[in-house]
Amino acid sequence: MTTSTDHSISRRAKQAAGQPISQLMGMALSNPNIISLAAGFVDNDSLPVTTTNLATQKVLAAGETSKAALQYGSNNGDEQLRTLVLEQAIAMNHAASDQAANYQTTLEQVFITPGSNQLLYLIADTLLDPGDIILCASPSYFVFIGAVKNIGGRTIGVATDNNGIIPRSLEEALEQIERDGNLSKVKAIYTVPYFDNPGGTTLTAERGQQILDIARRWSRDHKIYVISDEAYRMLRYEGPDVPSMHHWDPSLEHTIVAGTFSKSYSPGIRVGWGFLPTDLIGPLGDQKSNIDFGAPLLAQRIMATILEENLWLPHVEKLRGVYRQRCHAMLGALETHLGDVSGCHWHKTNGGLCVWLTLPEHIDTGMQGTFIKAAVEAGVLYVPGEFCYASGGEPANHSTIRLTFGVQSAERITQGIGLLSEQIKHWQ
Repeated sequence: MTTSTDHSISRRAKQAAGQPISQLMGMALSNPNIISLAAGFVDNDSLPVTTTNLATQKVLAAGETSKAALQYGSNNGDEQLRTLVLEQAIAMNHAASDQAANYQTTLEQVFITPGSNQLLYLIADTLLDPGDIILCASPSYFVFIGAVKNIGGRTIGVATDNNGIIPRSLEEALEQIERDGNLSKVKAIYTVPYFDNPGGTTLTAERGQQILDIARRWSRDHKIYVISDEAYRMLRYEGPDVPSMHHWDPSLEHTIVAGTFSKSYSPGIRVGWGFLPTDLIGPLGDQKSNIDFGAPLLAQRIMATILEENLWLPHVEKLRGVYRQRCHAMLGALETHLGDVSGCHWHKTNGGLCVWLTLPEHIDTGMQGTFIKAAVEAGVLYVPGEFCYASGGEPANHSTIRLTFGVQSAERITQGIGLLSEQIKHWQ
């Protein structure tokens, strides 16, 4: 039966219903002793209270400048913070590559947002009309998939391997879309190039360049952008860094970069950033002004002080030590408990916070199946992999799981994987 409330709610609000985050949080809250390997939160004990306190005191002890920090700011964000973020990104890319790049990115192309999720939503809302398409990895970040759906767009999944999106599969997806007469609807290619959430994969420099080249070649009626979501770049535990796609597109003709301090410093600060092509500065800025006309300035000034005082990178090193131990604990526990179980495999990530686990195909890990209920009753929670697949393209694998190791201790992670493995073996 249709109620009067149904008629009062917008189509977008209805499309936003049933978010997996709320369902999973409900399961965790109703089982307070559960070992949650689902939440993408950061380690609570490593939150930078002391450094944030020092930076805050400095910001608020500067007379008239302190008052300015408590005022409204500009739509683009604090100029000092934008300058420092851009300089840091360029320096990292130079250090990660043996090929020089002539960066022509201007400060006007740098936006500050309260976390990177707002930026990703603004990008989708700026680029997409209902029915428009964004290509993404299969699997991909489910929050972004949900945002595209909420706006009325479509996500098309592209096959991946241990190095992320397969360029040839991306070409094939575009060829199929063209045969279907929908190439004009393709607006962007979404990537999480560093320690992908959920897959844990990292794009090689060669693949990053190939994806960028594909976007350029297929930009026929209009420009196709590459969205580089770099939320996890700083959380590298093994191996050398890889230059951003920004390095191969130094003027940002086709590349949109999204970054955040949520994972590498503190999610409570709520400071993210974006580097935009010049043709998106006005349209996205107009969209942003309808939402907040400037991210909270106090948080920006605190974060700028942390960068200026060289307090950020030492904290990153501390986090790397904490998460490296937990990552090794999860990978070691998986090898111990599931290494000899037929049909079980996972990607051995070198960073980030996620491990992608594939189970035997007869085990349905989804919310409507009995496996997750049994796992919760046993005392462990995960994110069903079904949430991480696009609405079209590569089919969803319902025997997959996203595991995260950011919150739990190494001991709890090992215990949780043991409980999960008992259920998997029971279903064999």
